[in-house]
Amino acid sequence: MATLAINGGAPVYNGRFPAWPQWGAKEEANLMKVVESHSWGTLGPFVLSFTKRFAEFVGTPHAIAVNSGTQALELILRAASIGRGDEVIVSPYTFSATVSAIAYVGAMPVFADVDERTGNIAAESVAKHITGKTKAVMAVHAGGYPCNMDALKAVTSEHGLLLIEDCAHAHASSWRNKMCGSIGDAAGFSFQNSKVLPAGEGGMITTGNEDLFVRCWHFHQAGRAPGGREELTGKTLMGTNGRMAEWEAAVLDAQLDRLPEQCAHRQKSIEAIMQGLAGLPGIILPPEDPRVTALSGYLFQFQWQRNNASRDDFVKALRAEGIPCSPGYEPLHRMSMLQDTAFEKATGRKFEQKDVLSAADELSQTAVWFTNNVLLADAELIDKVVQAVRKVATQL
Repeated sequence: MATLAINGGAPVYNGRFPAWPQWGAKEEANLMKVVESHSWGTLGPFVLSFTKRFAEFVGTPHAIAVNSGTQALELILRAASIGRGDEVIVSPYTFSATVSAIAYVGAMPVFADVDERTGNIAAESVAKHITGKTKAVMAVHAGGYPCNMDALKAVTSEHGLLLIEDCAHAHASSWRNKMCGSIGDAAGFSFQNSKVLPAGEGGMITTGNEDLFVRCWHFHQAGRAPGGREELTGKTLMGTNGRMAEWEAAVLDAQLDRLPEQCAHRQKSIEAIMQGLAGLPGIILPPEDPRVTALSGYLFQFQWQRNNASRDDFVKALRAEGIPCSPGYEPLHRMSMLQDTAFEKATGRKFEQKDVLSAADELSQTAVWFTNNVLLADAELIDKVVQAVRKVATQL
């Protein structure tokens, strides 16, 4: 039996994985068009055309290109008149930006627990946290694995709550053949550098709600209405500059061409990994849910649970075999950002977490991630990934 690389043995692989982001001639040509147009921002032709194209891709009648995924979520909340004194139920197993957007508008994030295998917010826990102050539920499709949207829609519909999708990881993921971002009342996407549709920075709001769309537009366009540039004569609403620059939209126009093929490739890699690791002691794989009809492949998340070796030991050993991997999120309810004075000033209240969120806490100690560039490797290299996991799992 081969010795683990961390103990001095030969690694399974000592080469490189695909670089990310990927780009080519169309990105270069589009950027030169922007340079030569002298129209570098403020709802230029690339922004408007990409917005329309992205709405059609997701399957929503309305979209608004903004300058980050964080701001996409914040603007949705502002447009829904959510603020001081209100509560938004959200997952603790996500990046801090999800919760920052809630706090920025003055609302209080209330954490519900997650599904122990997917890391997605659990509808039964959401139902337990609804109060008279609750105005919305924010569903994060963690790693691009869709939330149980049937269960969440049932809960939010029963209580008259807004259902907001955080689709930062979920470009092209689908639930029952409906794209993430087209299922809830509104959604926010991110185009930050690590995302499967990257432009360095940028974001998108999608919605099927006409009134919400108009209010989001007002807020992102300095208070002005869609369809034209209103004069500042008291007809405008409060707003900010949330507009996307032409540079980002030019890159995204080219990146969207690549997205379907890349997502299909990553999904095949996920299927190969799932098959190769099935039944391996210590390895807990994500569920195979027939309602999940497509995956973005932003992350492949599995869990390591073995009494004699921690998840961090597992990650170190797997990295030594030449396989890039990382631990999952630290739950937000345990992060110091919520105890900072800036949080209290934004929300008007101190943060208190009284409930035990056992699944989120457990997942933070067991989750292992392969990022999207690993999943873009060819079949031979994905087989090396499987070999390395099996080697570490059987010998650690």
